Amino acid sequence: MEIEINERLKQLNGMLCEIDSLYQALLSAKNISDSEFVVIIAILSLGEGCLQKDIANNGYINKKTTNSTIKKLEKNGLITLKAGKYPNMHIYLTSLGIKHIKNNILPVIELEDKVLNSMSEDEFERLIIGSSKYIGIFKDHVANFIIRER
Repeated sequence: MEIEINERLKQLNGMLCEIDSLYQALLSAKNISDSEFVVIIAILSLGEGCLQKDIANNGYINKKTTNSTIKKLEKNGLITLKAGKYPNMHIYLTSLGIKHIKNNILPVIELEDKVLNSMSEDEFERLIIGSSKYIGIFKDHVANFIIRER
C-alpha cells in the first residue's frame, strides 16, 4: 500500500517531532518527565492551592496522567495536598518542591525565554497567529471527525 503524504504535512510533522525531541533532551538532562514538567508549570501558572482538575485542564494532559503525576510528586515530597471542599484537594509546593523548581524547572523556563527573546516581535507575532489559526482549524476538524466516527 502506498500513501502519498503532502509536503506541507511532512514539514509540519517534522517540525513538531523536532520540537518534541528537543524538549525530551532538555527535560532528560534535568531528569524530569514530560508530565512532571507540565504539572509543575500548571501549578506555577495557576498558583498554589489549585486543584487537580484545573491542572488537567490547564496542562492539556488527561486526568489519569495528572493524577499519577501528582501522586508521584507528593510521594517525592515536592507537593502536599490539603483538603478543601469535598472532594477537592488543593495542591501546594513544599520547600523541597520550591528548591526542585529553582534547580530544575527554572533553567528550562529561562532557556525558553532566551529562545523567545531571540525572535523579533514580528516573528513572534507571526508564530502565534499562524499556530493559533492552525490549532483552531485543527480543533474544528477533529470535532467533526469525532462526531462522524460515533
